[in-house]
Amino acid sequence: MTEQGNARQVPVVLLVDDQPANVRVVGQLLARAGFDVVPALNGEDGLALATDRAPDLVLLDMRMPGLGGFEVLQALQALPATREVPVIFLTADDERDSLTRAFAAGAVDYIVKPFVAEELLGRVRTHIELKQSRDALKRIANERQQMADTIAHDLRNYFTNVLFAADMLRDPDLPLDTRLRLVDSIRQSGDSGMLFLQAVLEHQGHEAQGVALARLDSRILLEDVAALLEPQARAKGIAIEVRAQEPVQVLAQQAGAVHVLQNLLSNAIKYSPPQGEVTLQAIVYGRGGRLSVMDRGPGVSKSDQAKLFQRYVRLSAQPTQGESSTGLGLALAKQRARTMGGDLWYDPREGGGSIFTLELPLA
Repeated sequence: MTEQGNARQVPVVLLVDDQPANVRVVGQLLARAGFDVVPALNGEDGLALATDRAPDLVLLDMRMPGLGGFEVLQALQALPATREVPVIFLTADDERDSLTRAFAAGAVDYIVKPFVAEELLGRVRTHIELKQSRDALKRIANERQQMADTIAHDLRNYFTNVLFAADMLRDPDLPLDTRLRLVDSIRQSGDSGMLFLQAVLEHQGHEAQGVALARLDSRILLEDVAALLEPQARAKGIAIEVRAQEPVQVLAQQAGAVHVLQNLLSNAIKYSPPQGEVTLQAIVYGRGGRLSVMDRGPGVSKSDQAKLFQRYVRLSAQPTQGESSTGLGLALAKQRARTMGGDLWYDPREGGGSIFTLELPLA
């Protein structure tokens, strides 16, 4: 039955009817139409099955001994896990009062016995498709709200750094070297904030419109990203080395690849100890080009590895000099890698540190 967050390939229909012949006939009809049918011969069993794992739709006999259809429907609507599951009544009662009561109780439809097979299948398909559409819209709305919360959080960090440094600069007795460091901090926060906004806006534009893949030279790509973040590395005394064993031509979105690698390199610099080294490497592996960012930082703990690419999750490791969190985020970076036909993953580095690898199709 439906698992939260995962799309179902075979919709599950819970069929509750106290007549075994009805269950057999309707069940066979639905199974031949491609549905996964879960049968129950009484209301108690049907309710237990539905609350154990919510189905995509319930076909429910209105009148049954013991726990009747209305009582089952009421119980389903009282539980958060089954509240949104559409319920269609199967009934031999076509009295207007009963049908009015069914809709008032929360049923989405009713089918009068004896039924026409095509009508039953049509109504089942329609209500499952409507539920899937509602679920998809709800997921999109939740993701966008979470994205907005994350954007607000990260922007607040950048503005907080700027305001703090600006307030410190008000002190007329502040030494010159301290003033220069504060000015650099303001500039770095402003640059990071602008890059973050650019990444978010471009990502949203790419999602809405799609961007064609281009042939890119991996060495040039890595050198451009290294040059972009060289001031951040220099401030910590970190050297960036670019290695490419051979010309590695990949297919990717220019902006997308840059932002993924920028995120990985920014993280490597922030989590590396001062006076360290970060290595950028490009190799051919099978049909893909692998662009890796390798550092000698603390690595990623086993507990954090399980949630490393999850959205909106903060990891336990902290930057070595208290730098702000990265803007793009590993979850978004992995998503962008996959939209380009590639992937992104983490490996622990032998001798200590991290290796993050962006794999892209070879051109």
